[in-house]
Amino acid sequence: MGNPTAFVDDSEVAARSAEVPDAAWDNGCNIAGSNAPGIGINFDEGAVVGEPQQFTLEDQNGDARTPQVSAQIGLEDGDAIRDATNATQAAKDADPADDGTVTFNGNVQLATLADGWENSP
Repeated sequence: MGNPTAFVDDSEVAARSAEVPDAAWDNGCNIAGSNAPGIGINFDEGAVVGEPQQFTLEDQNGDARTPQVSAQIGLEDGDAIRDATNATQAAKDADPADDGTVTFNGNVQLATLADGWENSP
């Protein structure tokens, strides 16, 4: 199974962080709060299998999925969907407050069906 993916609106994270500096706006449930978790992105799992006509390399903006973008419906053009790594059990044991933090590794892209979903360069 691929890494979890989530849409991250960098400008909103920055704005909310300035508004409430002690809150965590970019981890836990907040990373999926946009209702855009990257459904269907099977990150780092190899080729997309099927016939080419079943897929498109064009996203909703009409450009290539490099990176794949998402957005709040009707609010903006979109920002990248990113893949993330969950915290290890050892990290959670060392810090009980670490209950939902992920580390974002990069933006996800689907440049070719043969390569499948990968990190953007």
